[in-house]
Amino acid sequence: MELLTEGNAAKLYCLNWIEAHAREREALTILDLGCGQARNFVRLLVRYPQVRYVGIEPSPGDCAAARRNLEGLNATVINGYAYAVYGTLVQEQFDLVVSFSVLEHVYQRAAYLRAAAQCLKADGHFLINYDAGHFVDPVNLRERLKNLAGPLLARLRQERYFQAFVREADFLAMVSAAGLRVQEARSFNTMLKGVYKHVPQAGQAEFMQRWLELEQWLNEQDIRYDDSKARTWFTRNFILRRA
Repeated sequence: MELLTEGNAAKLYCLNWIEAHAREREALTILDLGCGQARNFVRLLVRYPQVRYVGIEPSPGDCAAARRNLEGLNATVINGYAYAVYGTLVQEQFDLVVSFSVLEHVYQRAAYLRAAAQCLKADGHFLINYDAGHFVDPVNLRERLKNLAGPLLARLRQERYFQAFVREADFLAMVSAAGLRVQEARSFNTMLKGVYKHVPQAGQAEFMQRWLELEQWLNEQDIRYDDSKARTWFTRNFILRRA
């Protein structure tokens, strides 16, 4: 069967987790904060029409692309910032709230996590991951400039270019303050993420499976994460619940 996504072990892990959840439910609602062009969820929604998806995205251009990508599926895309969602952009709470590779680009992080918690049903799950690659291994001068200028521009209410490293202790403190607790914490996307780009297309699906299996095995070992390991594990991945 076709993989739900490629090129990112953390996102594939989350989508596989969501798929297992969807198999057991006659109906499932998902809120995606910072959905971008919503490509991560196209295959899942095709496979499980009982899943209803709502994406929130501040970029008008990405919203338009997301609507095209999700055309004909059980999905809605809303243009807006995810700082005050419940009661303004949406009028319901969701079984699952997701945030993939977004938090590192969020300036008002505490407000963002509070907004996510408010949108979560009492028995719901919040799947969130964030990346460190922009900061520990910037690929070009543009990335370096965004690391420097983004935080300064955000203070002037220009958040579009903001990006900053997410410190583990800060994240956990904000999670607690938002009324959430950690059910599961994992690390993904070792240097194998870079290797994937060089694998011939015919072998990419098998590579993704083997890559994910290896990193899941590594997560079962007693390897304690701290910020110094961000050069080894580019992505931190959490499943959160209401406290």
